[in-house]
Amino acid sequence: MSDSATLIVGAGIGGLTLALSLARRGHSVRLFERAQKLEETGAGVQLSPNASRILDGLGLGPALDAAATRPEAVSIVDGLSGRELKRLPLGIAAERRWGAPYRVIHRADLQSILRDAVLAEPAAALGLGSEVRTVRETGTGVALDFVRDGAEETVEGARLVGADGLRSVMRTAVKLPPHVRKTGLKAWRTVLPAGALSSRFSVADVAVWLGPSAHFVVYPVRGGREANLVLIGSEAVASPETMVARFAPPARAIVAAAQSWTEWPLADRDPDARMHRGRIALLGDAAHAALPSLAQGAAFAIEDAATLARLIVESGPDPFEAYEKTRLVRVARMQMRARRQIQIDHLSGVAALARNAALMATPAGVLLSGLDWIYSWRDR
Repeated sequence: MSDSATLIVGAGIGGLTLALSLARRGHSVRLFERAQKLEETGAGVQLSPNASRILDGLGLGPALDAAATRPEAVSIVDGLSGRELKRLPLGIAAERRWGAPYRVIHRADLQSILRDAVLAEPAAALGLGSEVRTVRETGTGVALDFVRDGAEETVEGARLVGADGLRSVMRTAVKLPPHVRKTGLKAWRTVLPAGALSSRFSVADVAVWLGPSAHFVVYPVRGGREANLVLIGSEAVASPETMVARFAPPARAIVAAAQSWTEWPLADRDPDARMHRGRIALLGDAAHAALPSLAQGAAFAIEDAATLARLIVESGPDPFEAYEKTRLVRVARMQMRARRQIQIDHLSGVAALARNAALMATPAGVLLSGLDWIYSWRDR
């Protein structure tokens, strides 16, 4: 690898997608990851059409379909009564409307698919167990200092991309504050065997149950053999069972069926004024952390990667400046829309009744049109 390579810090979904997108075009790339092994906790990822389109374009469609599920619909349910408020068609309807499939997949499966594809590329190198210490610009590019196996190393490249997630250490390199905004919310995640679901939950659908100050999402992973369950509510609530105590019996039953939970506080960031500085750029959560209410964290990181790879390979005068101009408004819109969506999802009392009435009265096609700006996105 020469010093003309692109250096990437972070081998999550966004970093791996960028590495693959560049390497497939014959561009040298070096990827650095602090972890000794690429392991993901049990969790699901929704790959909406804007993300699926990119991954399919990288030739990953068959591998994704072998591991993922294409849900038939999104079922929006009033959590207190258990009544379905609206059913939004996906499946073939999603492909017809947005030109690419809607998939749901276990995060570990997605990461494995991306990792294996990157490792198969001669132009890409993945360095695990690499803890970044400093990054600095040089006269001709960037230099990255890191520690691996107890030894200090330095590597040079033409540019660097920080794809190191919510707690990004690369933000300081572009003179952006590293801190996040506390939201007062937390999430619990678990994966259930499909047999643990009652007949109220279809392994062919994404189900969204809305309640006062809380909601949960359940959808199939691993070919429908398992179901991913995510609860989101106030961090003051002591347990998942307490969170859904007022929900209808099917909701309480699915929560009771869980054997273990992964819990963490939710944070996001206010939109930033930039995504790069000089020869260093940010991607994914490092650049635009958002609440998960639109299920776009992975998808927008994949979008970032696609745009950035194209601009780097096109060798314009300043690919990072062009990247920022292309992405900044869109990602800021997503961040603010995600905040608004979680407020809508967590309404109570009369406001919740009004929301429910609006959902029931509005045709599915009209509701889907509100997602066109997200799902119809193409890099060019």
